[in-house]
Amino acid sequence: MDITVVGSLNMDIVAVVNHMPQAGETVKAAQAALHTGGKGANQAIAAARYGGRVCMVGAVGNDTFAGPLREALEAAHVDVVGVIPKDGSSGMALITVEADGQNRIVVCDGANGLLTPADVDHACAKIPWPIGSALVVQNEIPRETVRQALTVAHQRQWRVLWNVAPVVPMEVGWLGRDDIVAVNESEASRLTGKDVVDVESARLAAQRLMEFGPGMVLVTLGALGSVAVSREWGTMVIPAREVIPVDTTAAGDTFLGVFAADWDGVSSPEPSLQVATAAAALCVTRSGAQNSIPQRQEVITFLTSSV
Repeated sequence: MDITVVGSLNMDIVAVVNHMPQAGETVKAAQAALHTGGKGANQAIAAARYGGRVCMVGAVGNDTFAGPLREALEAAHVDVVGVIPKDGSSGMALITVEADGQNRIVVCDGANGLLTPADVDHACAKIPWPIGSALVVQNEIPRETVRQALTVAHQRQWRVLWNVAPVVPMEVGWLGRDDIVAVNESEASRLTGKDVVDVESARLAAQRLMEFGPGMVLVTLGALGSVAVSREWGTMVIPAREVIPVDTTAAGDTFLGVFAADWDGVSSPEPSLQVATAAAALCVTRSGAQNSIPQRQEVITFLTSSV
C-alpha cells in the first residue's frame, strides 16, 4: 500500500519510574533515554516496516535532534522528501513509564507547530501515489494543517485514516465515506462525552463518531483489544493478544501504521485489524517508541505461533 503520513516528528525523552510523582514530589528514574518518536513518524515507520511504501510530510528544527529524526525514517525506508526544516527546535515529548508499562506523555510542539497548509500542498505535489492510496494524519500539528491534509487527500482520491489524537473538536463535512477515524478509549470518551470503559461503550462511542461522516471508526482499548464500526462491514470486535507489557509507548501508532499498510480498502478490514493487533502486542513487550515497532516478519511469526 502507498501511504502518505502527515504529522509530527519528536525526540522522546523517556524516564522509567517506579511510580508517578505527586504534585511537588521528586522521584528518581530507574533509567532514562532518548528515542526518536512523534505520532506521525511512529506511524510512518510502522507502516514501512510492515511493507508499505511510505512518504513522510512533517517538520524538524535546526537543532541537533533534526538529523537523528530524519535518519530514523530513512533507516526504515521512509521517503523524507516531505520533511521540511524550520527555524527553532524540533518537537520533543517528555515520557514517564511506570513499572506496569503505562505511560504519561507531555508533547512540546517545536517545529511541528510550524507545519503549514502550504507545506502540505508543496510536499504532496512531489508524491506520485495513485488513486486509492492512503493518507494518515494526526493532531500533533496545527489544526488548519490537518484540514488541508484531508482536503489534499480527497482531491487525490486517497483514503484517509485520521488519528484524532491529541483530541480536538471534530466537524461534520471534513470526512468522506471512504475515510476512517481512529481513537483510543480516553479520546473516544472526550469526543463523545461518555465514558468508554469496555467493548459495548466503545461500540456506542464509535457509532456516535460515525455522525461526523467517516465510513469507519476504530476505538482501541488497550488490553481489551479494539472495536471497529463500519458502514459496509458492520461491527468488528478484535480481542487483544496476551503478552506481558513493558512499555505501551507507540503501541497505538504501531496498530494504525500496520493497519494502513495491510488493508487494501476494498475487502473486509477484519484480517488487517487482527494483524495490527498482533503488531501492537509485540510493540508493548519492548521499551521505547520507534525501536519497539516490529518488522513484518516478526508480526507474521507471532501470528502463526499464537494461533
